[in-house]
Amino acid sequence: MIARFFELFAKNVRSIIALFVVIGGFAFLFCLLAFKVPDGNETVLNVSTGLVLAALSGVIAYYFGSSKDKSDVDKSDALIEQKKAGM
Repeated sequence: MIARFFELFAKNVRSIIALFVVIGGFAFLFCLLAFKVPDGNETVLNVSTGLVLAALSGVIAYYFGSSKDKSDVDKSDALIEQKKAGM
């Protein structure tokens, strides 16, 4: 039972990390809008916001960007090669 859990976890670790990044990023942005920033902390907040937005854009680029398109192309090329080999 535990071995099965770790096997599933290992297969889905990228998705789990991406989910935490997205949820954490939106929680950070919500807190940014909901709470007042103390004077003198604007610089730290600007750097933190940049890091959070960069992490979010990395997740979006991985799941919906060029790497997604390339994997789809590779799969379709493999299917075409299989059909050619079967003829």
